[in-house]
Amino acid sequence: MPTRSLAVVLLLVLPGCARREPSPEFTRASERFNKLYAKELDDAYLDPAMHEVEALLEKVPADSLDAQAAAQLLARIRDNRTRLEQASSQQEKALAEARTPPKFSGQSVSPPPAPPGPPRPQSVAAPDAGPPSAPSAGMSTRDFGRLFGDCFEPAGPVEVTGKGTRDSYAMVDSYRCRNAMPGLVNSVVLADSQTVLGVVPKAALQRTAVDGGASPAPPDAGS
Repeated sequence: MPTRSLAVVLLLVLPGCARREPSPEFTRASERFNKLYAKELDDAYLDPAMHEVEALLEKVPADSLDAQAAAQLLARIRDNRTRLEQASSQQEKALAEARTPPKFSGQSVSPPPAPPGPPRPQSVAAPDAGPPSAPSAGMSTRDFGRLFGDCFEPAGPVEVTGKGTRDSYAMVDSYRCRNAMPGLVNSVVLADSQTVLGVVPKAALQRTAVDGGASPAPPDAGS
């Protein structure tokens, strides 16, 4: 009699045990994700086909064996898509800023220089005419130093709107340099670490005083 009672108890308990099953939606989603990622790597997160993978993952039942793995894969897809979209947006913004030409105005350059007139014949180098005769916008700072470094000396930083502080160079007191580039005697060359930005008249520069005190006068020879 006790044996029969035990058998009845087991029969009552076993039907109540629920078995968690794997999800066919997760299986299909994993296969599609793996194929896309193997083909496109990180670009797969931006592929419209990835939305089908997300739709399958959202259908995975919460009580299936794959529920946790489905949630992790879904979060991975969405996090990486957000990361790539933000990086793409920042890159487009940087390219747009790089295409914007500098404006010579601000705290240290006032007012902006007048628009340049027609180029002088001597500043336009004909084919095979040799090196340029004067610094010009777009020239690399390496060529500026190599070709004209002995005629210019640092003249202090200049604030360029939209570009920050840039270096300026003024012509040295040399008859040879003044005679070779008379148009730059009263101008300064603005440049960054890579490129010459342009030539600005000294009259357009408004410099701020660095030291408010005056230098002491030299002592008399008799004292």
